[in-house]
Amino acid sequence: MSSKKLREYRRHARAYRIIRPIIAPLLRCLFRLEVQPAPALEGPYLVYANHNCDLDPVFVQLSFKDMLYFVASEHIFRVGLASRLLIYLFDPIPRLKGSTDMGTVRELLRRLRDGKSICIFAEGNRSFNGLTGPIPPSIGKLAKACKVPLVTYKLEGGYLTTPRWAYTLRRGRMRGYVVNVYTPEELEKMSADQVNEAIERDLFEDAYARQAEEKIPFQGRRLAEGLETALFICPVCRQIGQLKSEGSMFFCTCGLKGSYDEFGYLHGAPYLTITEWDAWQNRRLAEIAHSLGDEPVFTDPGAVLSLIPGDHRTEEISAGDGALVMYRDRIVCGTHVFSIEEISDMAVYGRGNIAFTSRGKHYTITAGRAFCGRKYLELYDQLKSMR
Repeated sequence: MSSKKLREYRRHARAYRIIRPIIAPLLRCLFRLEVQPAPALEGPYLVYANHNCDLDPVFVQLSFKDMLYFVASEHIFRVGLASRLLIYLFDPIPRLKGSTDMGTVRELLRRLRDGKSICIFAEGNRSFNGLTGPIPPSIGKLAKACKVPLVTYKLEGGYLTTPRWAYTLRRGRMRGYVVNVYTPEELEKMSADQVNEAIERDLFEDAYARQAEEKIPFQGRRLAEGLETALFICPVCRQIGQLKSEGSMFFCTCGLKGSYDEFGYLHGAPYLTITEWDAWQNRRLAEIAHSLGDEPVFTDPGAVLSLIPGDHRTEEISAGDGALVMYRDRIVCGTHVFSIEEISDMAVYGRGNIAFTSRGKHYTITAGRAFCGRKYLELYDQLKSMR
């Protein structure tokens, strides 16, 4: 490790030692968080965790004595002073969502060689429906390529504490603990698919299955607000984008009216849980995808299209003066047209913003607080799977 890198590491470790004893009791109280200490480990090692809350990096870190370096969504590097402070103190590894970022892998491997331990949220995204998301095949391959111990770490209660679609925090109970530790020798004997299967098994969480057993209240305010950024098809009238929310209530123009309670359950809708509604929604979206003609599928006004040229910069190229429209073969934002065939990756970051790559360039689309970018991502995935 160079002298410069050594100085940086000492700065990060010093910040970690100062901040940890201050923030740990606060988080344990605020979130009713229970974290189990990780077993003694010889670094460096790689940690894979599931992901449901913006503060998950802090929760995971509380179980480990060693400082972890986290792989983080690149958009958090573009928020001014807060980003500069985050980089200076903790130096996370950026990953550009909606892209295949080999630079992230190279930096991760470099830090492991320097003796630093790394944490990755294996799904690459937070859950909208309470289920741990699919683990990309590349995750198992990376674990084998790193040739260091692999630690799987599970967080429980995060989805109902801070639902991805919600605007507010709920106070219930969270737990975090190491599930398994795999040695490099064990990983060597496993295929990449077997490693992936082990990771999926260790990290899988079903928020509603756990809630059915534990029945923990997650108390907060405005419990239903933001629900329309996750659930975009009404199960009664089957209209798209007509759901709205206010306080603990949600409703549709067709007359559907329901509520979301402190246990995370829905009342007044055909489905008791968001997981069940979302499963129906995905089936309905598959039917829509197979029957598309030339008409628009989704439309949202006031979309802002931006180019991400690198160096954590954003260049706005469409200033919200046009509609965002999706067809079976293209996405149109103002005067800019992107062929579905030429979009190589797409993801959602934050509550509903879209990130994607087209012809080797990286873009983002935002369209206001209640924008449901998820419906574009889900239909994109459906259309790509049909080709």
